[in-house]
Amino acid sequence: MDSSRHLEILVEAAWRVREALLRAERESRGLSLERRKRILDEAAEEALETYLRRSGASVRLESEEGEATIGSGELLLIADPLDGTTNMAVGIPFSAVSLMLSETEYLSGAIASIVLDIPRGVAYKAAKGLGAWRDDTPIRLRRKARPLSKAILSIDISKSAPMNRLRRLIAKARHLRQLGSAALSICLIAEGTLDAHIDVRGVLRAVDSAAALHILKEAGGVYRLNDVYMGDLKLKRDSRLSVIAASNDEMLRRIKELLR
Repeated sequence: MDSSRHLEILVEAAWRVREALLRAERESRGLSLERRKRILDEAAEEALETYLRRSGASVRLESEEGEATIGSGELLLIADPLDGTTNMAVGIPFSAVSLMLSETEYLSGAIASIVLDIPRGVAYKAAKGLGAWRDDTPIRLRRKARPLSKAILSIDISKSAPMNRLRRLIAKARHLRQLGSAALSICLIAEGTLDAHIDVRGVLRAVDSAAALHILKEAGGVYRLNDVYMGDLKLKRDSRLSVIAASNDEMLRRIKELLR
């Protein structure tokens, strides 16, 4: 089965998860925040596993919510069925379904990915060797780096971020955003909306970021993982990373210099 066929399966799975999430979101209104978050996460995981089993897929699932072998487990599916759970639970329209298939246990083995923007219904996709798309429109980054004073940067400073390391970057950049979904933030780089996404806390999970990093790479973007240029990543639930993702090498270099 070629990468385009693998991508078709991921696309269908992502839309099924989105349908389940929108239904769970309606039905859980009025409940406490923590209860809503649990309901949403459980609905997303159940919808994903149900579709995979009915589709005849053969995958080893590494998900935020757990692990499972479906069929003979030929490929590895790294998944966060709901990235941005808190956003969705409180009504902030920035959350995504994030799915990636790999031939190996590493990011370098990626063959197909999707990050589906749940509120907007926009699909960011990639297939190995075939490129990346926003819905059915190819996306390819070619533009030169903007000055940092004009760049739009996403930066995660929650949960005890190393502020001393970030101070010079925050002072230099004038347009900073913290959006609450790493998967969608990185995809906004791939389509040219954001210039970079920075998360140097060392707590970002592979399940949240792998699909988006594959999409960014296929779109011509670049990144540093755990301070390694275009570094690899083991695709496990407990894998943690720091990432600087950018639209081009020059933007990546400028950010790296300010983080010294």
